Amino acid sequence: MAAATVAAAALTAPGGGGGCSPRLAAWLSSLLLAAALGMSQVSAVEVYTPAELSVENGTETKLPCSFSSSEVITSAATVTWSFQPEGSTTTVAFFYYSHGKSYPGKDIQFKDRSSWAGDLNKKDASISISNMQFRDNGTFICDVKNPPDIVVTPSEISVRVVEKVVPRLQHAEGQVEQLARRLQALELSAGAAQRMMEERVTNLTHRIEALEQVMQHRPMQP
Repeated sequence: MAAATVAAAALTAPGGGGGCSPRLAAWLSSLLLAAALGMSQVSAVEVYTPAELSVENGTETKLPCSFSSSEVITSAATVTWSFQPEGSTTTVAFFYYSHGKSYPGKDIQFKDRSSWAGDLNKKDASISISNMQFRDNGTFICDVKNPPDIVVTPSEISVRVVEKVVPRLQHAEGQVEQLARRLQALELSAGAAQRMMEERVTNLTHRIEALEQVMQHRPMQP
């Protein structure tokens, strides 16, 4: 800053810097420009989330959120999660994290369902929401501040809650097992019927053989 002040004084001195050589004047102008750019730079936090996320109805899900910051993460860092319902323009903050503590908002929709699942030391600002419902369809917004990093562009996740597939699969598996048992029972019945038929054929064969022997030893009548 001292060099920039000197450069500014030289250029704004009586004569408009006319006493300086063109090369010196160009150098002083470059110094002023560099100083101005340095003053305009502000630290920023970059926040990252997946663009979309599909979750099953009635399950617990983790909303991933990570961030980067050029500053050391301190206890002054804060995380705010907001929700914008599908088809609405209203955004409601429902979760706040600061100084190692989480403060779920008073929003009834997420009351007692949201919890901290991140670690700021690892630059993780994720949360978990239990018992996801179809009314939770919408946009979840993660906002992280880490003073003096004050310029933040929150990141958004478009969440779609879908019908749980597991019960249907279990029902299908149950039907398959039931069908397998029926087939097994039919196979057993068919096997029993076959054995019974074989026994009857065997008995009938024995009776025919016995009858033939009797006929062979029977004396011929004149």
